[in-house]
Formats: sequence, structure tokens, C-alpha cells
Amino acid sequence: MLFWALAACTEPSEPWPLERAGRVEGTAKVSAGLGGDVWAFLYASGEGPPGPPAVPRFATAVSALRLGAGDAHFVFGSVAPNPYRLWGFLDVDSSFDPNVDVLAQPGAGDRFGEGVELNLEPGQVLSSDLRLTAAVSDEPPGFRLEGSETDVVLDGTVNQPTVLTVVSDGLGHLDPRRTAFHLGLVDADADGRPDDLDGDGVPDLSLQLFLRWKPLPGQDSGGGSVVVPLVFDPSPFISSLSGRLDTTVAVTRLQGAVVPQAQRLTTAPGKLPTLTPVGSAPVGDYELIALSTNGQFWRVPNDLQAEQPSQGVRFHFDRVGP
Repeated sequence: MLFWALAACTEPSEPWPLERAGRVEGTAKVSAGLGGDVWAFLYASGEGPPGPPAVPRFATAVSALRLGAGDAHFVFGSVAPNPYRLWGFLDVDSSFDPNVDVLAQPGAGDRFGEGVELNLEPGQVLSSDLRLTAAVSDEPPGFRLEGSETDVVLDGTVNQPTVLTVVSDGLGHLDPRRTAFHLGLVDADADGRPDDLDGDGVPDLSLQLFLRWKPLPGQDSGGGSVVVPLVFDPSPFISSLSGRLDTTVAVTRLQGAVVPQAQRLTTAPGKLPTLTPVGSAPVGDYELIALSTNGQFWRVPNDLQAEQPSQGVRFHFDRVGP
């Protein structure tokens, strides 16, 4: 759900110089009595919420004024023929900020819906509605690194890993009453039982903390993202949850170890994300990401760093292996 350099409008969001470009349009379906701005996005197939942060290919919007007048029609015009994933949300309090990456996402009280996989053919006018009725209960997991360090070298070892402590923080932009790290049990396959996707005998928790490599042009062509998970003790949370899928535990401070073993994270339409070990963490800069199961996220560094130094911390591996 990462919207870098997003420009939203009610006309085509990005002209496409193809004679046989297509168009995607539809109607936003919202609950009676609700108002706000509707934001709609076309991602590459398989990308977008609730998966890892991704950049949409196209964006459009329906203003609160139009929605209040009964016009909920949205249009993506002049779109290149390709598979896409359509996703959107209703911003009930106008807190969405397309110019700040971590604020360009749903917040507490907003409404969202399931993403829809599309396949746009040349010259086609493709219609697909968005049903935006699921309530967002909490703010994104905003955080800062504990302490005043602004340059973090991650060159620990498996036996002596770098330890990072993150503290929940609304940073003056999120409702502090609804800002925290919310941890629950995951049931991605909807079988009524907590998942254990990595097979370690411990149920998976809904909040993910990981470092994502920011490769320079030409450095990585393996697809997906290279990530280094933060390892934290899940036992207090699992004990408090008692196997229940309908509850969460809220905490304001988490401490995790950076074990320098990287994994490649890939996604595909209709499938759960997969992690493949790739060995030592690549040299270079990383961003620290907190990701909730509904796709809400926070990352450091982010676009708030000009006003708040805590949001501009640099993370980097300077060596390969131990």
C-alpha cells in the first residue's frame, strides 16, 4: 500500500500512448450514511493490500462532494492492456495524504474492500465495482526507533545479532488512542485454525517486522523483495491470545533481533506470499517495515523525515556474511 509520488484525479491518472489502450471503470459501493473521498488504485497483478507495500500503476478518486451528490463512478482512462489488481478505500475523515508515503493509506474509521484481479484486453472497456464496507479498526502501526541513533549498521552475526527496539508513535499525524502494535493469530487459509506457514510449531502472528533491501539499479533481478525478518519472542502474545482468532493484543514497544539471513519474498495472484532463503543479507541500505494483515504499514525512513528526524533513520549492511 505504498503510494510514492501519487497523483490522483477523476480523469485518466496516467496517459498511455497506445491506440488500443483500454479503460477500467466502476462504482464505489459504500454503506448508507457514510461519506468521504473514495480512492481507487490499479496495481500489478497480485500486488497491493494486504500484501507488502507496493506502488500502484494508476490512481483515481471520487471526491466527497461527488459521493455526497450520489455520483460514485470512477474511471481509469487510457490504461495499457495488462493484468491488474483493483483495490480502493473510503477515506471518511480526509486524512489521506498522497504526498507523504506513510500517510497515503487507510486509517482508523475508514472503509475498504477486497481487491479484484482484472485482465484488460486491448481497447476494452472493463467494468468492475468496489464494495467498500469493511471497517478499519486502528491506525497504521506508526513507530520510531528507541534512542537517538540516526545511522544503524546491521552487521551482526547469527550468534550476536543487532537488536532493534521500536516504539509505537502517532508522530502527530495518527490518533494516539488507536495507534499501537496489534498482534493476533493469522488464519490466511480461512480454515478456522491458526496458521504456521514456516512449520516451526509456533502459530504465526499478524504483525510482521522486517527489513527490506533497497537495491541500486541493476543490483537485483530475482523478482519480489529481499527481506530480513526481525525475530522477537512471540510466547507472551501467543499465551495471551489463547488460540483465539477473534482478538488481538496491543503493545507499544517491541524488541527484535536482526539475524543476517535474507529471504526473497514473492507474491502471486490468488496465492499466499512465499519466502525463499537466499543466504547472507546483501550489502546496502534497508528500510524497516511494520506490516499488519490488512495491509496497513509503517516504514522508516519515510517522507516525514524532513519534519521529524526519527523518521529518517538509515539502516544498512556493510559486509556480506559473518
